[in-house]
Amino acid sequence: MTDLFGDSPSHHDGDERRSRRAPVASAPRPKRRRRSLASFLVMIVILGGLTVLAVRVIPPLFDTGAAPTATMTDFPGPGQGEVVVEIPQGATGAAIGQILQSNGVVATVDAFTSAHTANVNATGIQPGFYKLPLEMRAADAVTALLDPNRRADTRITIPEGWRSDQVYQRLADAFGVTVADVEAAAHDYPALGLEGPPNTNPDALDPMEGWLYPGTYSAAPGQGPGEIVAQAYDRTIAELDALGVAPDDRLRVLTVGSIATREVSEADFGKVSRVIANRMAPENIGNFPTLGMDSTLRYSWDRQNPGVQLPGNEHNTNQDPYNTRLNPGLPPSPIGAVDTAAMAAGVAPEEGPWLYFVTVNLCTQETRFTDSTEEFSVIRAEFQTWYAEWTAAGSVC
Repeated sequence: MTDLFGDSPSHHDGDERRSRRAPVASAPRPKRRRRSLASFLVMIVILGGLTVLAVRVIPPLFDTGAAPTATMTDFPGPGQGEVVVEIPQGATGAAIGQILQSNGVVATVDAFTSAHTANVNATGIQPGFYKLPLEMRAADAVTALLDPNRRADTRITIPEGWRSDQVYQRLADAFGVTVADVEAAAHDYPALGLEGPPNTNPDALDPMEGWLYPGTYSAAPGQGPGEIVAQAYDRTIAELDALGVAPDDRLRVLTVGSIATREVSEADFGKVSRVIANRMAPENIGNFPTLGMDSTLRYSWDRQNPGVQLPGNEHNTNQDPYNTRLNPGLPPSPIGAVDTAAMAAGVAPEEGPWLYFVTVNLCTQETRFTDSTEEFSVIRAEFQTWYAEWTAAGSVC
């Protein structure tokens, strides 16, 4: 029993137990310390990797697209190099800023829009092409766009009533070419996108007369005068179309509008157009076999005799096709550039019985209308008195 349960172990048994426990108590301690150190180093490496990953990945997830800090939104200037940019018609400050930013002219759209708002003249920026340095200060970019010397395009203005030969001369001066070069470009109908001349009357001094809409036009670098002619012609067609003028009626509308433009101020376009219509009405042919507008012969004379005064008897003797005192109907072509107001008057003349009109004061453009021959004589005498006094005083308004 004692042997079975070990109740009385000998001293050898105690030694044996000590010898069994000794290796277990002393050997594992160094191994656990080495494993702990290795685990700690691995943990440090993992934490470092997670930190790098967090720095690179997490911020973009919360990026709101906010602008850079104020010190990074604008170039210090003054800029370097050069680029040509186009500012379209009607572009807002933000739209211009986007164009400049995408071309490397300004650093940010926000910087430009702020500078645009701060400059009271910024609304005067015109459409067209500009030569600008790269990396400009936004405020300097606004100033540059207001500087005519920065323009890279060629711009000309066609005034109301101008003859086509006057327009050609201005184009020749602007592009540095001859008038013959401009005329060739103006009559290169395929290049203008036309099937042929817009006016086929053989007596017309210029088939393009009256078809060049008054306004300001721009040609990009490398383009020529034909580009301006094409724009002015296209604008005329667009305005006629907007007024609902049929293609077959375009020439009549332009001719009537051009006469009104040459005879009176805009306020009376509708009345002069009505006088033309009334004089050409069948019931008035007996009293008005011809239109009798002095401006039509003057157009032809001035074009063919620049700088020479029209003799007083020419209206009664000159057989020129444009002399509407001797030749019935409208002249062979319009007699100048026609704007929308004059076109509209040709389309829908003001209602009235008028057959005569006289501008009684050339300074104020006061014009009187009547359907009475007797009243017309009185008004004409009044003008003659005014004119004599005016010329005697030096013809100064």
